[in-house]
Amino acid sequence: MSTSLRHRLRGPAVACLAASCALLLAACGSEQKETTTTSARVAPAQTTGTAEPSAPTSAPASPSGSASPRLTDDQAERERLVPATKVTWDKATQTAVATVPQGKLVETELTWAPPNATASGSPQPSGSAYASPSVSADASASASPSASPGARTPAWHASVAASDGTLHDVWVDGVSGKVISDKPDADQDAEDKQELADRLKRTTVTPEQAVQTATQDDKGTVTAVELDDDAWSVDVVNTSNWDKTTYDVSTTEQRVLRKEVDRD
Repeated sequence: MSTSLRHRLRGPAVACLAASCALLLAACGSEQKETTTTSARVAPAQTTGTAEPSAPTSAPASPSGSASPRLTDDQAERERLVPATKVTWDKATQTAVATVPQGKLVETELTWAPPNATASGSPQPSGSAYASPSVSADASASASPSASPGARTPAWHASVAASDGTLHDVWVDGVSGKVISDKPDADQDAEDKQELADRLKRTTVTPEQAVQTATQDDKGTVTAVELDDDAWSVDVVNTSNWDKTTYDVSTTEQRVLRKEVDRD
């Protein structure tokens, strides 16, 4: 083959080869660019780290399925006072009445002792005139007069009348059963004394009998007993819901005259 013919054939071959190389390089570049782009798209997802924890779910419902009913202020006060009291109304009454010669109960109420009150050391009478049906099993508590400073002590606040109608204001510690104080009522005049003495003579139902009548169908805790004009008023607390029921019992026969439930 002549030299000129080889030159003519080599030229197109070289051009073809160059074109093929160019296409190959372009394809490689395109593939590399695509790979880079793909990596760029994937990278943020790979470097974001662990996902944020989901928001906490609400607390599980109580086993009962509903919240406990909220107590009123008076119910909450009974819930604190009654379980803190160890001395029952009848034991406290025996102690209070014993401080007054020929004394008779006119009123007693469970409350908190006055601030800084201390028992005088008078012993609590042993035994009882009858088995009281008025005391619930949970009326006992671990509270004591020697509790930490600022702690309150339950007490029975009683009014006891002498035979001439003179009233004595007597406080009995609700935990130890000892007398805190005993003072004559300075606000009475002669007419008040005579009226009270006459009312006590007309009263044939004792406070113990009145309580027995009031609690024959209600086994709650007695928190107050008071002599009114024609009836003994007896407060009985239901320790399952802390409602208070007041029974008016006739002073001449063991019969309930009125009944009122206090759910406040």
